[in-house]
Amino acid sequence: MNTINPDQAGMRINMQEGFSLIEIMVALALGAIILLGVTEVFTANSQTRMEIERTGRQIESGAYALGLMDNDITNAGYWGEAGEQPAGGTLPAVCPGMNADLTAAATELVDTMGYPIQGEDALLSSCVAPKAGTDFLAVRRAASCSLGSTDCDTANSNFYLQVNACFEPSDSSLPLPGVLKMSTVIADLDYTQRDCTTLAPAYRMLSRVYFVNDDDELVRAELSRDSGASAYVETSMVDGVETLRLEYGLDTTGDGQVDLHTDSPSGTQCANVVMVRLHMVVRNLEPTGGYSDTRTYSVGGASYTVPDAYHNNTRQVYARTVRIRNVDGRRDAQ
Repeated sequence: MNTINPDQAGMRINMQEGFSLIEIMVALALGAIILLGVTEVFTANSQTRMEIERTGRQIESGAYALGLMDNDITNAGYWGEAGEQPAGGTLPAVCPGMNADLTAAATELVDTMGYPIQGEDALLSSCVAPKAGTDFLAVRRAASCSLGSTDCDTANSNFYLQVNACFEPSDSSLPLPGVLKMSTVIADLDYTQRDCTTLAPAYRMLSRVYFVNDDDELVRAELSRDSGASAYVETSMVDGVETLRLEYGLDTTGDGQVDLHTDSPSGTQCANVVMVRLHMVVRNLEPTGGYSDTRTYSVGGASYTVPDAYHNNTRQVYARTVRIRNVDGRRDAQ
């Protein structure tokens, strides 16, 4: 019979077996591989999330730019109680209302009412500075709210449009219904409604020019006299707009329908514009690693080559067709 020495029994009970050095090294190697894989997944997910955010901002910028111009173009030619205005034989200045003589400036603005939409080659503009190879668009209309109405701007020194509705057949010295008045002096806006007593609504005259500047910003230059003098105040609306090209639909027969498409309406053809097609290239403001765009795009019938400095930025081409409701609508009704 075998007997166990008490000392040996105690030794066996107290001994503990551990990992060998090789096992520890293998465990560390496996842990490092797993950690590397997790890090790569996390990094890839972060890059994907950042790219999605960039793309989302770029899409938002493009949609906002189109929506901004869409709203103004749709309402071009709105003159309150006045109807469509006749076009003069000479194309008006791109930025009217700058004459130091306010009477002459008001006459300039009235003359532009026959041209609610005016677009030309950028080089022909002297009041704004568009980026070379891009178009600009002048939009004219009255504000959608009348002076003194809720949520409308308070009276100031800007130009206001008023239409007479009073008819007094017994007094030939009084203006006939439909006669316009343009003035910066609120007290001069004394035309009345059909009751010949209540003042007729007065609307601020809006004259705006949209263009892309050399910093790739969509800019709106708007006629303002808030500083006491007439000036086209420029406001950057959207960043990352690389080019703006325009096409026009002309109604040559007076029925409100598009009869001719052109990217360069000549002279008085601008009076017959009933549709504008907007073309824009909008890029992400931040470059994307590993991405390179060296393509040449066709934008509104013109070529656009991506600048070397922005090869690593993603971009998208946008297009939208906008009907000028206050022009084609009146012609449709005739």
